[in-house]
This record gives sequence, structure tokens and C-alpha cells, in this order.
Amino acid sequence: MTEQPDKPPLPTRMFDPWPRIPIDTSPDSDFHRLDRIAGHAATGWAVGPEGAYAQNLTLAEVVDGAVREALLHLLELGLIDIDSARMNAAKGWPTHRERTVEGPSGDVG
Repeated sequence: MTEQPDKPPLPTRMFDPWPRIPIDTSPDSDFHRLDRIAGHAATGWAVGPEGAYAQNLTLAEVVDGAVREALLHLLELGLIDIDSARMNAAKGWPTHRERTVEGPSGDVG
């Protein structure tokens, strides 16, 4: 299990940027393993009887459904937790992820 650094403080104003937590995304990292589990859940939904191939869905609906299925799967397995206190303390949530360059180890810098 990879030890996570302490979470940075929340922004104090609505549109201030949220400081990011560095994540190890290398092939042997915990993130990589979670990504594979979530990917299998999302793919299973997409090609399953209630998924994208069984319905006439827009791309946005396909993405929303796949992300929902992946998050539910990880939450139900207890592999991730929702930080409700942090979410409720925020004045606003960023909806766009800042893109960064990955280093050779998969760490974001």
C-alpha cells in the first residue's frame, strides 16, 4: 500500500486552484491497480446488457455511465473512500483537471 501525503488545504475562494496531491502512476503502483479494476468495471458496463451498446447513448452518457460504474465498483469494494468533510467544506469544486507531464517513473510533476 502506498502511503499518501497529507491533503493540502482547501482553497479559500470559489475559483482559486486546488493544490494537487502527487500520485504515483507507475505500472507497479496502487493507482495502476485501481485503474485496471475500474477500467474492467467500466468496460463491463459499456458492453453489458444495460450499457452503451444496448442503448442509443450519446458520448457524454457513455462516459458518465462508465465513470459511475467504475466509482461505484471501487467504493463498494472499499478500495476508495469519499472524503465528505473535505467535499462539504469546499466553496466550489474544480471540474477540469489540470494536465501535467509525467516523469519516467509515472510520477506527476
